[in-house]
Parts: sequence; structure tokens; C-alpha cells
Amino acid sequence: MNQFKSRNPNFKEYVLSKIQNNHFSKHIGLSFDRIEEGYVEASAPFVTFMEQQDGFVHGGFTSALSDIVSGFAAYTLVEDQQRVMTVEIKISYFNRGMGEKVIGKGRVLKSGKQFFFCKADIYVLRDGIEHLIAKATSTMAVIHSKEPKN
Repeated sequence: MNQFKSRNPNFKEYVLSKIQNNHFSKHIGLSFDRIEEGYVEASAPFVTFMEQQDGFVHGGFTSALSDIVSGFAAYTLVEDQQRVMTVEIKISYFNRGMGEKVIGKGRVLKSGKQFFFCKADIYVLRDGIEHLIAKATSTMAVIHSKEPKN
């Protein structure tokens, strides 16, 4: 599964520190279930605030989850003290989502010095089966430590 080698030997601790400081992820109830080089998986119980007007997972939630898992997948490969920032994201919605849990799987497709190209697959877990509801692709810029953090 893994074709990448992290530039940071302590990448898991680094990613976990970034997750700890991501208040939005905490607010929406994300649990980070897998963190590997170039791959992150997160999930949250499907609760009412995630619903759109017809009771399905809201596209905004789906998009945010795509961005989060792709971004943290990129964080697994950068050097210590480097950061990543989303510069582009495209999402396609395949199916309506309703179930017990929403799951995001983010993966780095190509890593470079300045940009990482990533993808995310978003699922709902219903009756023990994962149902794909959306796919996203994104570009993450690598922000080097000497640059200001604003």
C-alpha cells in the first residue's frame, strides 16, 4: 500500500501534534484511525449536524473531511516544522450518504518539494458496509519553516 518514505522519522508524533491543534477536526468529532506514510484515515459518527435538508451527509461536511484527510496525509511526508496548505481541491459526489459513520481516507498520489497531489475517498458505513459517496483530488503546497506562519 505504501510507496512513500517520510522526510520526518517522527512523522506520527508530528501529525498527531498538528491534529491536536486542529480545533475544527475536534469540533466535528473526528477520530483519526490510521496514520501511515502518505495515508490518513479518519471517521466520525453520523450525527444530525452533518445532515443537509433531506437527511443525507451535507456536501460541505464531505468536502471538509476530504480536505482534512488529504492534508494530514501530506503532513505525514514533510520534514519536521514544515507545513502544508490546500491550494486547490475538487470534489465529485457519487451517492447520497446516510449511515452510522462517515469515513475519510486520504492518500498522497505524488509528493514533491513544493506541492503534493492527494486524493480522498469518503464513505458512509451502513449496516457494516462502506458505501462510497464522494471522491476528491487536491493540491497541497509545502510551506517551508523559514516562511512566516501568517
